Parts: sequence; C-alpha cells; structure tokens
Amino acid sequence: MIVSRRLIMTAVLTAGVCIAGCHRGQSPAKVDAASIQRAQDQLSQPAWLRGHLPASTVGYIRIASPWGMLGAAPSGRPLDAVMASEQNLKAIAALRDALAKDKTLADAGATPYLLPLLADLRSPVEVAMIDPIGTMSPNTQMLVTMRMAQKSVVDLNARFAQFNAPALKLTAPLDSNGDGRLAIGTPLHFDVTSGRLFALASRQPVEPVTLTTLIVELAQTKPDSDAGKAIAAQEQQIDQSGQGTFAWISLHGLGGVAAGAIPAQSVGTLPGDLTSKAESVTFGAGTVDGHGRLRIVVHAPQARLLGYLAPTRFAPDFKVAGKPHWLVNFALPGGDQYKAFEDNLSLDFGVDRAGTVRNAEVTLQQKLGFSLSDLSRWIGPEIIGFEDDAGVYTAVRVNDRNALYEHLQALARRQNGSYRTQSMDGVEIHVLDFGHTAPDAAHADPRQQAWATLTARFGTHLYWIEDGDFLIFAKVPQALADRGAARLDTSLDAWLKSQAWQGKQNLLGFTTVSHDAQRNAYYGYLQMLQILGDLSGQSTDLLALPAAHTLKLPQEGVIGMNLGVTADDLSFNITYEQQPLEMLTGSSGSGSMTAVAAVAIVAAIAIPAYQDYIVRAQVTEGIVLMDGAKTALTEYHQQHGRWPTNNQQAGLPEPDAIKGRYVDSITVAADGEIQAHFSGRPPQQANVQLNGKTLSLTPLGSTWHCHSDDITAKYLPASCRQP
Repeated sequence: MIVSRRLIMTAVLTAGVCIAGCHRGQSPAKVDAASIQRAQDQLSQPAWLRGHLPASTVGYIRIASPWGMLGAAPSGRPLDAVMASEQNLKAIAALRDALAKDKTLADAGATPYLLPLLADLRSPVEVAMIDPIGTMSPNTQMLVTMRMAQKSVVDLNARFAQFNAPALKLTAPLDSNGDGRLAIGTPLHFDVTSGRLFALASRQPVEPVTLTTLIVELAQTKPDSDAGKAIAAQEQQIDQSGQGTFAWISLHGLGGVAAGAIPAQSVGTLPGDLTSKAESVTFGAGTVDGHGRLRIVVHAPQARLLGYLAPTRFAPDFKVAGKPHWLVNFALPGGDQYKAFEDNLSLDFGVDRAGTVRNAEVTLQQKLGFSLSDLSRWIGPEIIGFEDDAGVYTAVRVNDRNALYEHLQALARRQNGSYRTQSMDGVEIHVLDFGHTAPDAAHADPRQQAWATLTARFGTHLYWIEDGDFLIFAKVPQALADRGAARLDTSLDAWLKSQAWQGKQNLLGFTTVSHDAQRNAYYGYLQMLQILGDLSGQSTDLLALPAAHTLKLPQEGVIGMNLGVTADDLSFNITYEQQPLEMLTGSSGSGSMTAVAAVAIVAAIAIPAYQDYIVRAQVTEGIVLMDGAKTALTEYHQQHGRWPTNNQQAGLPEPDAIKGRYVDSITVAADGEIQAHFSGRPPQQANVQLNGKTLSLTPLGSTWHCHSDDITAKYLPASCRQP
C-alpha cells in the first residue's frame, strides 16, 4: 500500500518521543474557555476526524502533535492555565518566527521540516482506514488529515515548494480548489475554510474526485455512526481531550481466522474462544478525568475467559489511618464464576485435563476439608494489601464468617495447630497456628536429618482482627494492636476514587501517590523551550514565564497500574500525572511493596497443596509405564535365569518409543533396572520439578524396589520413599 512518507512524517518523528509527554492532572487554577480556544488555535486543536468517520471505517489512528506531546496544548490538566497564558503563547510565537528567519537552519535545509512540525501543524495527525468489505484487506484505503496554519492555497504551495524530498514533491501546484497530487500518486485536497489538508492513499490508483467526494461525505457523517460509537466508547477510557495518541483497529473477520490456527487439541478451546470473539484492539495515551492514562484493551464481548475473571464487586467500605501510602488489590472469582468454570472444564481444557483438575480438587478437599469452590463462596472477591499510618495490612472480605472459621479450626486440628482469640491493648486478635510436620524422608546422616527436622518445624501463623465484612491481617499481632490504637479517619473507598481508581473492573491493581509531578513537568517544558530557542539562534526569555509556586500546582498526584477485566474487555492500564515513568521514579517512597502481606488462607494452604498434587500425579504416569515393562522383564528372567540388560533383550520397543504426556522414555538398564525419564520439553509437559529427572524400578529378589536419586521425596509415592 503506497503511503506518502512525508504525509506521515509527524507520526514517525513523534513515535520516537515518549508517549509520556502527555501531561495530565487536576487543575486548581481557573482558565476561561476563550483562553483555551485561543491557545488551541495557535498550538493544536482537538482531533476532528474521530467525529466524522465513515461507516466502512476498520481502523482509526491519531498521533499527537508535537505541542500536544510537549504538554503545551491545553487538554484539561493543571498546567492549562500557564500554557494558555499570553506569556507562553508569545514565547512560542517568537520561537516560530526565529526558526523561520534563521539563516543557518535554512542553509542546513532544516527549516522546511522544522516549521511544518512546530509552526504549520495545528492538530493531531489522524488516519482512518476504510474498507467496504468491513475488515482489513490489501485494498484498504488510508485517509490522512491534519489542520494546517496556512490560510490560502498559495501559502501551502509555497511550503511544498520548499521540500527537497521526492516523496513530498507535487506533480503540479495545488489548483485554486485546493486539489492536487503528490509525485508518488497520492491525491491531496486542502480545504481553505477549515484549514485541513487531506490525502487518500491506496494500493490502487485513486482519482482526486474520489477524495473530494469522500470529504463531502465526512462533513455529513454524524458521530453516532456505528464506527464512531465503537471508537468513542473506547476513547473515553484513553483520551477525552482529543489531543493524545490513540488507535482503534477492528478485528472483524480476523479473530475467527486466528482462532482456527490455535491447536484446540493441545491447549483447549478457551484461547480460541477469546480470539474468535475479539472484535477490536485499542491503545493509546491521553487524558481521562484530568489524569494521564495509558491503556491497551482487547474488546471481546462475552468471551468465557472474561466471564470467569471479571470482578463482581469492589466495595472497600472500611477506614484506614491517614492517607494510604500504597495499595494493591486482587479479585477472586465468585462462587457463580467458579461453578461456571467447573461446568466448562471439559469444553475449555478437554476431557483428560478436566479429569486431572477434578481429581486435584477431590484431593484438596480430602486434605483441607473444604474445596476451592467452598472458599470462593466464603471469601472475596476483594483482597486488598495496603500501608497506612498505622502499618502494613491485608484485608479480605468474608461472606460466610461462620463457615470459614469452622473449617479453618478443623484444618488447624488436622495439622496439629490451634485457633484462639486473645486481647492485646483492648483489641481482640484472632490467632490461627498450623503446627510443624515430620520430615518427608529419613536421612542416614544425622546432621541432614536434624536439618530436615528443623526445616519442617516452620509452621504457618495467621493474625487478624474483624472490621465489618473484612478480616484485617498483619504479619505480627502487635501491628493489629497499632491499628486498634490509631485514628481511622480516611474512607478507603473515597480515597481510591480520588486516585482515579477504576473500581470493579480491577482484577489486579496497584496505586500510590506521586510528588511534584506537575512542577517537574512544567520545568521540563521550559527547558525544552530553551533548547528550541538555542536551536533557532534566539534564546527564549524564560524569565517572562512564572515560577511554579505562583501557579499553586498540586504537590501530590496519582500513580496507578491495573489489569482490568469486564464481561466484554480485557485491558492493561497505567494512570499517572505526567508520564508513565512515574511508576519507577515518582512513588511516595514511604513503603515497600515487598512488605505486602500474603493472603495466607489461599497462598499458604490451597495453592502449594494443589501444586504438590499435580507433580505427584505426573510421577504416577512413570510408575504405570514401568509396570508394563516389568511384566516383560519378569518373563525373561523366568526363561533365562537372568535379567535383560536392554530393551531389545526384554522384547520391548526402543526407549523413546515408550512414552506418555510427562515421560519421554522407558529404558531397561543393567541388572534389569527399569528407568522412567521425565521431560518438560514439548511434546512432553512434565513439571519443572520433574524435568530431566529419573524414577527407577529395580528387581530385589521376588519384589521390585521403586526409588529415585533426584526427585524430591515428597513427590514420590510412599512405597518409593523407603531406603
């Protein structure tokens, strides 16, 4: 597809500028609409094409203008007042004038390219991808538009005449109607009334009249067209200002093709279901509710995976001491979601894997006394880790406290532990201990046995207090006493709303507070003006612009990141004030994420037990395959009075011809030893704990001895742990 390189030069150049240049925040200063409009006219007006997209639009891309990326174009942020001020606009006008007049820049051939970017371009560059068949194809046309500073066709022709690049040469000057063509064949149209330049690129030759007709249709298109509504819904979550970078690509017809290439027999149907239902992908960086937002989202309505994961509630209706220093949250599946997941196991993962999962659930229930399905009804979906002025805590919502306590106490008794409540400084603290267990295996070396015994002594200790529908956990009971003595004066729900928290859609999220992001962005912008002034040969008078303290900029800002899931969307989001790099450099520094307490009920009990079970189940496959070989070896011994030394003597296939899902070979070695070798290399899928390791079966008189030199004893059946 032929596209003028110079027409999209802005897109290429600005792609190298950090997307983070979108400066965002809530403005404490008053700025009138007329000042905003004047500044946007001189710097960068909001996008226009997004409200006039044809019905056959299959993609839309917007690249922020250089002034938009530098944060100079007003877009609903704290710096809008100073950017719209006469002082700033005069400084930029003087800079443009100096760039146009500087002889050194002209002699270097830079003026024709600096001025279009910094003086001529007065809007984002917008690209609409249009295709009558409703999906991307080799014949998709690309409509490019941008607002220019030129007021006449003569002025624009003069600018094109300055370009030396062949791709930007005109076959002839634009005519009096503003129509013309680039030397590479792309038709152009300049609308003097709006100051907009249009280009239509296509693999097939396009006549100028086609572009003119399309422009007339655009002017008549309403924002509520199907394409416009689909894009607007996503745009409101990425850039409400029309100044940021934004892209929406339709996946209509492509998802089904991609889904067909996914091997359902090996990975199940769940990935294919998500892929086939994906309708669009959207990404960009801009302004949302006065803050910066970087977002990537896949729109896949009613995909099963999204239904399993989409949080059903987020209501942290308890208080904290002072403003939180940081917060993380994780949403557990609800009871109905877990049931839907269980009901679709065979469909999503295949009959064999579904059976493995169900067997694992049975084993867990036998070990714990309750299932994950039970746990999904008793607790959640909210699990919240936070640090406030009192300390570091983890809050877990409880839906059925009596059932949870009853089963935890029963589990404690089964694990040689105990449950009790105890008062400390007037605070009732719940204590749950799980006692130590005996080592998995005995060791011949007394020192090794002693270390094994010491290691096994470490138990699990949980401490919590009750706060409404939540249990508040801490690593030590004293921290809970500290919370009881603290002044709990901040509603967590209200604080999160002030942090631009995305509420119920957060599957996994993090937020904290930045400091002086607005001031740092303003001074960074002033430095950029100074650099451009030096480039023009006439330094910018920075003393004419105000200091940050006179602007009353907010000192605190928002930093947040989350993985969002709804029934229709899967998204990754970063919220910030000035740039996403604040995630690395602008946090409060008052707490460490390593101090977040683990949710012991889930992490310390259910997950490790399930993982151990999975490894043991894979070991079982090796035993079954060796049992089949054992029969052939026994018959050989009965006939010859000795044991075979290889597979061929035993009448068995070659070692690598006897394999399963986790075992890649069964080998007969000296003295009749049978060896099962596990592999995690495809097509085998052995757990990392088994990858490359061997389980052996050795004849011992009239019996067989099962053992392994490199597989951890706890993963072996009891009969294989004996010396």
